[in-house]
Amino acid sequence: MRLSTSTNIMNFDHGKPYMVSFEHAVSTCAAAGYRYLDVNLCGMSRAGKRFAPMTEDNWEEQAHAWRKLADDIGVRFLQGHAFFSIGGPVAPGEVPGGDFGEEMMRRSVLAAEILGVEYLVVHPFTVMDGDRLLLDESKRANLAYFRRWHEFFHAHHVGMAIENMNTLGKGPSPFSNIDNLIELIDAINAPDVGACLDTGHAHTSGYSPADCVRRLGSRLRATHINDNHAGDRDEHIAPFMGTIDWPALVAALREIHYAHDFSFETQNLTSPFPMRIQGDLIRFSYTLGEYLLSDELFTDADALAKY
Repeated sequence: MRLSTSTNIMNFDHGKPYMVSFEHAVSTCAAAGYRYLDVNLCGMSRAGKRFAPMTEDNWEEQAHAWRKLADDIGVRFLQGHAFFSIGGPVAPGEVPGGDFGEEMMRRSVLAAEILGVEYLVVHPFTVMDGDRLLLDESKRANLAYFRRWHEFFHAHHVGMAIENMNTLGKGPSPFSNIDNLIELIDAINAPDVGACLDTGHAHTSGYSPADCVRRLGSRLRATHINDNHAGDRDEHIAPFMGTIDWPALVAALREIHYAHDFSFETQNLTSPFPMRIQGDLIRFSYTLGEYLLSDELFTDADALAKY
């Protein structure tokens, strides 16, 4: 496993999102010790925000500059997160984000290709008729949508990792259900399409993240590592700040011989604080990640179990 973090770990300033440039986030994460980063393209695709470079006319030029920066400072972007619509469920026949969403997804794939991303994470969506969730239509629409986009991903040498959702938000996602996620991935039936497990989403949806790892097995190609208290908030806090069983999760990853990114998505570790002091927290997250991937995690867990 490769220790990684989403670049959204440095996105907020005093609780306000989209306030930090991508270049500054990358440089800070590299200074903290990270050599692998999850490029948070979705966070750079929010029109009208302070930093939204993926929405600008020179987005491709900027992507090449990011690749040069990464090469110069010795980091690699092997995991990424594509655009996703924050508009909630869609009506039958619609696509997430409409025309804007289609263009941002296209740009996400092309930027990922420039940056050398192996697996780009995507969100499945929910189809609703008013307040009524359409389960069969949601399954059909997602299959058609991701089959279509897979052709573009594949043509540009970028793998697709479909993320498990949660039961929270504007509409409970059918893809909080791990069986539905597996069904979708298996129906696409392509070797470069797999799953991204968001441990927090699994936990709020009533699953043991470790059990999800085992059920996904070789389909697992990416992770969003974060904690919560399994309540009504998708907290995205650091491991050990919530109630997930971390030794069990890491043991399951070892059991399936997971070899991709162990990637933090813990923006709320840093988000309340002033941007200028977040570097120390990011350095802490790197130390935490090294611990989670070490044998000491299990030594300590065994020792604590005796008391």
